[in-house]
Amino acid sequence: MKKIILGLFLILGAISFAAPKYVNTDKITQLGYKIDNDIPEIFLFQKMDPDGTGISISLFEIPNKSSKYISDMEKENTPSEAQFISSVQNNRAYVNKFRYLDVYTYNFVPKKQKVKDCHISVLYMTKENLSGEKLNKIIDKILNDAESVLK
Repeated sequence: MKKIILGLFLILGAISFAAPKYVNTDKITQLGYKIDNDIPEIFLFQKMDPDGTGISISLFEIPNKSSKYISDMEKENTPSEAQFISSVQNNRAYVNKFRYLDVYTYNFVPKKQKVKDCHISVLYMTKENLSGEKLNKIIDKILNDAESVLK
């Protein structure tokens, strides 16, 4: 009986930490990201670059909601300690810019979903105040990474 109960807990634990079927976890590790399973409703992977910037990519399913809605929701749910600076958009994403102490955080949500009802939300944290073409290049690179792990 103890073995059956232990087996059930192991199976349930594996299911709760399993990646969504549309995610290629091998590709995530090849890109240098670490998978973080602390939040059950969100599949999260992140990395810290040698220059001190941090990237956190969240994948979550919310049916029948637009990317603009997700971007606005992210802005509303930001901790009060972070100072909201601006919202902009480029041809690929909605971008919210925040500042906390000496760190700028850019939250971007792609306008188009690669997988139906799967939304991508990226937090890019750096000490650099980015704008224009440099920010657009970073957005493109990170969204290319995020979308490349989707099957």
